Amino acid sequence: MINRRGFLAAGTILAVLGPGFAFGADSSEIAKGVFRDGDPVHRGSGTLSIRRMPGGETFVRMVDMKIVPGPNLFVYLVKEPDPLFPEDVTAGFTSLGKLQGLTGTQDYPVPDGVNIDDWGSVVVWCATFKTAFTIATIRRGS
Repeated sequence: MINRRGFLAAGTILAVLGPGFAFGADSSEIAKGVFRDGDPVHRGSGTLSIRRMPGGETFVRMVDMKIVPGPNLFVYLVKEPDPLFPEDVTAGFTSLGKLQGLTGTQDYPVPDGVNIDDWGSVVVWCATFKTAFTIATIRRGS
């Protein structure tokens, strides 16, 4: 789980970057994926790009997202690459924060000390009903 200090630092980075932030040519894509529905009712789509900046900061970028509405939605890094059950998510995750919106492109900083190679997927998770709304398996390399 992310600690309060890491969460506040992530929020500060987002505030500095702002909604119009664009990664330049100096950032590199280290992993990617495609979002799929959590189930027939809890749906989402878009693409995943995990980017590393020259200074070493890592960001999860969710591109062209479309997610059905729900309460208490969060973005999680999850150990399991293809979580099918709630236990697959809750067995090993770290929160990147509250979902910024149901549509569009969104960036989430990965807290210092979190190695992206240790994670298998990015999940939009409903904390109220313990349900995955959309899932992207992290694919490394080309």
